Amino acid sequence: MPRKPIILLGIDGVLNPVARAGSGGDHPEPILPDSKVALVRRLAELGRIAWVSTWPADLTAALESQLQLEGDPLRVTLLVPPGDEDEPTPKLRSVIRWLARMERSGCADWDSVVWIDDVLGQDARKWAHGYGQPVLLGRPVPDQGLSAIHVVAVEVFVDPLVCGRAVNSSARGRGQ
Repeated sequence: MPRKPIILLGIDGVLNPVARAGSGGDHPEPILPDSKVALVRRLAELGRIAWVSTWPADLTAALESQLQLEGDPLRVTLLVPPGDEDEPTPKLRSVIRWLARMERSGCADWDSVVWIDDVLGQDARKWAHGYGQPVLLGRPVPDQGLSAIHVVAVEVFVDPLVCGRAVNSSARGRGQ
């Protein structure tokens, strides 16, 4: 049976939008390349997106308008107290608190967690290993960000049987 994950996405180092002068002149407008838009849309078909970023709401809203996803992404509240910036995964405590709060409130309708961020350390791997649901961590190279390989890993994580059948039928089609 396929999993239904919450997909936690960083922005800087993952989506790497470029800034363009905004139409109102106040703030730059973040622009995503078409390739990143397509990758995020593929992820959104696999699970619910939640931003894990310090980006202000107006800038994430600008990204969301470009993405045109079926459902509005959630937003993880990031409270990074002094000292956590030096942790291997500075956002980890905020993610743990947010997931627990969503579960307590009955809003956690997922059965697994995918977290894609360019800053995931050994502490995140330890947390993932002990978490009560399956967890997939993806760590893109910051200057390249999210790529097709990350999305394929999520697809396999979500439904390994479908991906396995696709690979096997493809291999048979090549005479292997």
